[in-house]
Amino acid sequence: MRLVSDGEAYCIHRRSSGGECRVRELSDGAVTTRPCSELTPVDPGGFAERFDVPIGVSGPRERSGRALALLLELAIGGAASVRQLLDRFDACESELHGTATELRAAGLIETTTVHGQRGYRATEATRDEISTGGVQVHSPPDLD
Repeated sequence: MRLVSDGEAYCIHRRSSGGECRVRELSDGAVTTRPCSELTPVDPGGFAERFDVPIGVSGPRERSGRALALLLELAIGGAASVRQLLDRFDACESELHGTATELRAAGLIETTTVHGQRGYRATEATRDEISTGGVQVHSPPDLD
C-alpha cells in the first residue's frame, strides 16, 4: 500500500505477485496490472506538497506512504469495507486500522457502512481538497 510512478503517471500500489503489481491509476481510477520493474516508489511528502494533498500524519516515510495510498484509494475509488481494503492491499489488519485511525483523527476519512460491513470513506472536504490540488477524484456512490 504505497504510491508509485512509472515516470509519467502516478498509481496506488495495491499488491504484488510474481513480478506483477496490481495498481490503481490516479488519472482515471482504473485498476490494472503492470510489471513491478517499471514502477518506483514516490516520496509521499513531495507528492502531497506538489498536489496539495493533506496526508494528515507525520513520521516515517513508510507510514506516511501508507496513509497517502489509503487516503487516495478512498478518495478515488470511493467507500470500501475493511474486508475489501484487506483484499486489495498487501497489508495486515493492524496496519490498515492504525493508518485509518490516524486519518480519521486528522478528519480526512470517516467510518461508513459498505454492503452491511464496517468501512471507510474520504470526507467530502478531503475529496474536494484533493481535486483542487489537481488529482482527479471521482465520486462513486456509497454502497450501504
